Amino acid sequence: MKLLSSLSEIPELTKPHVHIKDKDVLLEKINNLIADGNKKLQIVTDFDHTLTRHHMDTGRIVLTSFGMLRECPSVPQYYRDEDNRLSNIYKPIEVDSEMGIEEKTKHMIDWYIAAHKLLVGMKLPKQELLEISKKMVECFRIGVKDLIMWSDKHQVPVLVFSAGLGECVVAALEAANFLLPNVKVISNFLAIDKNDTIVGIKGEVIHTYNKNEAVIKNTEYYEMVKERNNVVLLGDNIGDAGMAEGMDHCDVIIKVGFLGRNVDANLNNYMNKFDIVLVNDHTMDVANAICKLML
Repeated sequence: MKLLSSLSEIPELTKPHVHIKDKDVLLEKINNLIADGNKKLQIVTDFDHTLTRHHMDTGRIVLTSFGMLRECPSVPQYYRDEDNRLSNIYKPIEVDSEMGIEEKTKHMIDWYIAAHKLLVGMKLPKQELLEISKKMVECFRIGVKDLIMWSDKHQVPVLVFSAGLGECVVAALEAANFLLPNVKVISNFLAIDKNDTIVGIKGEVIHTYNKNEAVIKNTEYYEMVKERNNVVLLGDNIGDAGMAEGMDHCDVIIKVGFLGRNVDANLNNYMNKFDIVLVNDHTMDVANAICKLML
């Protein structure tokens, strides 16, 4: 496999919307991945606004996994109203460029606890969710299909690590035919009784700032990747940059961040956390270009 002498050999990294924290460090990381090949690689990715776009070409904001549930016709109006109220309170905090991670984490935990409590007692609208998920297929970034097909062909495990609603994430992936044997999902899955009534969340609540090995360990995915020491990590939130932290067997982690909101205020923060920051990019071109170098 031919190693790179310059990042300019990857045209996708030379575009004006691509910001690189340290070109020498990134070049070294990419060459390490090339030298080790695809058999040492794993891909760890967020779902909401990472595999999916931030917004469509029309400007329409793409639904999150929580938003998919909210769009189901049988979901009570009180849920929609309260969910919107919580979002209006906490979404600005999530993208705040000034607030520290510790303080922000407390608010995110409050948000998730409130959002999950709101679900209790509702019926899970399975059929409606299937219909909503079909509409999500067009919302995936251009090139996600190529990434999933490449990873399947070359037996590279993919972890979709989401702080959203697991049932919605799975439904969207299945609708797009992306939930292949090498693709695993770790998320907040609902605890449901025999009457399809939601009674809570299974296990530890996953939020934006606790995505790490503590959640990954003792899962089927961890068994798949314990010998794979290189990671391409994809996320759209500052907290996503830590998704592979604690994986002490990992030598090289290339962190790719998608920044699509509050760009001017957040670019420096993202540059501090990610190796590559992509501003208002609706594609998976950079990740695909890096992965294809390993063959």
